[in-house]
Amino acid sequence: MSTSQEDTSPTAPDPEDGPPAASGPSEENPFLAAAGTPVPVGGVFSAETFSLTGLLLLATVVAGMRLPDLFGWFVLAGSEAEPGQAALLQAEITVAGGLSALAVLMSALALFTSGAGSRAWTRWLATATVLVGSLLVLTAVLAYAGAAA
Repeated sequence: MSTSQEDTSPTAPDPEDGPPAASGPSEENPFLAAAGTPVPVGGVFSAETFSLTGLLLLATVVAGMRLPDLFGWFVLAGSEAEPGQAALLQAEITVAGGLSALAVLMSALALFTSGAGSRAWTRWLATATVLVGSLLVLTAVLAYAGAAA
């Protein structure tokens, strides 16, 4: 097949050139190759929802942040609460530990419901929430045991 201006014959495919190239997305361009992948759809019971719910539950514990103080007071320093305050402090520790446990459960549910089509930030957020929430649950259990002693 000639491309010179002097060649005026009709162009016909040369059998030696092989079949014509496919016009679909190629492996050379990742943008075109990924254009056909479906976009994940979120919803009320999607991994994204569970992941964000876990973060919001954990944010309430972190915003209060009295749990490390109580842990240090009862476990590390070995202090004892006054009889009138012991029940109040144990209730505060129980609420913080319960919210942390709910955050871990929601984020673990987000990890179990996420799949190959889930957004990457969902898995990252859920994993971070499970790790931090598990540490706060352990802190709450130890602080409660120290307050009860």
